[in-house]
Amino acid sequence: MSIGKAEYLRTLTVSTLQNRSVPVGTELDGSSPPSIFIGSAGYPRVYAGPLITPEHGDTGIYDTPESWIPAQKSQEEIIGYRLSLVRGKRLVETTDIHSRFVSQLQEIVLSDTSVESEAAFLEVPTGFSLSEEHAPFGPSASIDTLSCEPVRWNHHLERVFYDTDLLARDAVINLHQEKVPFSAIQKAFSAGTMGNGKKRHLVP
Repeated sequence: MSIGKAEYLRTLTVSTLQNRSVPVGTELDGSSPPSIFIGSAGYPRVYAGPLITPEHGDTGIYDTPESWIPAQKSQEEIIGYRLSLVRGKRLVETTDIHSRFVSQLQEIVLSDTSVESEAAFLEVPTGFSLSEEHAPFGPSASIDTLSCEPVRWNHHLERVFYDTDLLARDAVINLHQEKVPFSAIQKAFSAGTMGNGKKRHLVP
């Protein structure tokens, strides 16, 4: 008997959770792989925010699916990575891409490396998310403040960001031809960093 992806993930995650505990309080000092999450519920007013792990340094493996198979990562390791990502969330308009908070999210996804980050939450992050629509992630909570260290942007993503006349579909094609990882393109697209300047918006 076959089971759906979501149910399979839940079954696999039970054993992972039994052996893994990531202590998270109302303040988190760690690293973003870099990664963000843009929700879809309530569109065009959605929850958006960074994904941050309590680990420091290079945490790119946590959110780079292209590297999991070449690195021979086990299913348990991958689930462990994903459940270590703490999601900060704030309700934003998908068209409000010039706000300070959304600009911070854009800076995260445009980064060429992991981003040292500090976040303060309005409550202790709890739970985890398993879905057929997105990769799993760990506890979440409403975010109060976010601080990120300055980073070097990926030069391919940076060029697309500043080209406000380049259509989003052409930007995606160009980035793929330049061998930018699909996951990086997807996150940059979701953060509204490409396309016609007047039409840019967050994409769940």
